[in-house]
Amino acid sequence: MIGPEPTPAPARPPAPPQPSATSPPHPSAQESAPPAAAPRLRGIDLARVASRSFYIQALFSAERQQGPGFAFALLPVIRRLYSSASERGRALARHMGFFGTHPVLAGYVLGLTARLEERRARGAPIDDAQIEVAKRSLASPLAALGDPLFWVTLRPLAGLAGILGMALLPLANTIGPDLRVLVCPLLALLTYNAVALRFRVVAVPRGYASADEPGKLLRSLRLAELKGFFERVSAFAFGSLAVLTLWPMTESADPAGLGPAHTVSVLAPFALGWIGAAVGLRRWPGRNVELALAAALVALILSTRV
Repeated sequence: MIGPEPTPAPARPPAPPQPSATSPPHPSAQESAPPAAAPRLRGIDLARVASRSFYIQALFSAERQQGPGFAFALLPVIRRLYSSASERGRALARHMGFFGTHPVLAGYVLGLTARLEERRARGAPIDDAQIEVAKRSLASPLAALGDPLFWVTLRPLAGLAGILGMALLPLANTIGPDLRVLVCPLLALLTYNAVALRFRVVAVPRGYASADEPGKLLRSLRLAELKGFFERVSAFAFGSLAVLTLWPMTESADPAGLGPAHTVSVLAPFALGWIGAAVGLRRWPGRNVELALAAALVALILSTRV
């Protein structure tokens, strides 16, 4: 006897496909993943920026001035904060535009910019315009205070230090070469860089640490007070040079014993030259070196006619 046929078992629903190793993740998974935070800047990164700031004028251009050099100096920061080539390119382009400040003090702006770029890379809402405004708000007063200090005051003082050093050395041996000619440029370089190198070395770390208080940073530099101090030192050095120039001439102005009138007539052109230089400095206070050279030239021309 044949019984009823067995009821077939119900078919199992198909299993959902498993994602393969090569298949992309679901879009919702990508959106839910938090972005990776950029690494923080290290001391070595700021040191590299400081070393590159010495060459900020090597890429000087008439259109962008120090802009290309500024971007070159900031490259260690950009490489540290951004991993992809597109992000690095956009960050580099932000700083390739027009930029100008005193080259010795440019490190303070580099440090401030490095701090802002770090915050932006770590997610802070900082756009290109805010970075550019912060750069210019610090670069402009540094240029206004740095040019009179370094170009107008310290550089002529360094030249005077070199001349005084050479004048105070004893006369060289007439047989060998006169090595005193090396003293003037060496003393001039040492005098200038004794002041300038201090600012170059500490500028980037201080600008980075004081990014939130640029006004306080400017006041702490005391550039105006430093300029006044070097102006007084320059006046003393200029007077010393005048004494060293006129003192030996009083001994050789009258070798024939013609009397005080002849001595005065020989020294009068040089005295008039110094007086003219002093009067000219009141009219053109930023032309120290040019007026000193003009006064010496006039004095020499007049002295040859005595």
